[in-house]
Amino acid sequence: MEPEFWNNRYNEEEYVYGREPNVHVRQAAERYLNASPCHVVELACGEGRNVAYLVAAGHRVTAVDFSQAGLDKTLRLAAARAGSSAAARVTPVKADVLTWRPTGGPGSIDCVVLSFCHVPSADRPAFMAGIVEMLRPGGLLIIEVFHPNQIHKGYRPKSGGPHDPDMMVTLKELRNQLGHYAGTELLGKELEYVLEEGKLHDGMGAVTRYIWRNAAQ
Repeated sequence: MEPEFWNNRYNEEEYVYGREPNVHVRQAAERYLNASPCHVVELACGEGRNVAYLVAAGHRVTAVDFSQAGLDKTLRLAAARAGSSAAARVTPVKADVLTWRPTGGPGSIDCVVLSFCHVPSADRPAFMAGIVEMLRPGGLLIIEVFHPNQIHKGYRPKSGGPHDPDMMVTLKELRNQLGHYAGTELLGKELEYVLEEGKLHDGMGAVTRYIWRNAAQ
């Protein structure tokens, strides 16, 4: 989808995916990012619900999206949730998530968040390789994406997601892709649960959740 599609979707006062963080992102951050403030990257940050939560928790966040409307709402939500000083820890970046790389270079990011960030299957191996390259030794990758059952079981009309199941991801695929790298799977599951994330993620959904830690050395 082109940036204009997302600009149109986000170009309203309502936060169409809600103002609260994704449950899995929140739980993972509470468990694994609580020792000290981190530099987190969220790719396809949308309207910023995860970004706002993370800066309120004390982290610094680079928010990447190709929708300017989404990035504008991200900054407003971060300020509303955490105050202007905390919102200053958000760096908005208008860019294509497939090609963007951090200015600090390889190994400069503590954590990457993919929350319903869907890319074509042909692009995913290179996309994942770029993410692993970003992570510092010991860095964390937090993923929640729709599983193909989102379409196969008819959940999509209520709880959203791409039209094409090719854009959705299984646990087997994530394990195959990340199995090529030195690191540890901390969580991997496919599940169905009721999404309550604004008007466009509202109802039963089928998802894949994954947490992976880069090797320490």
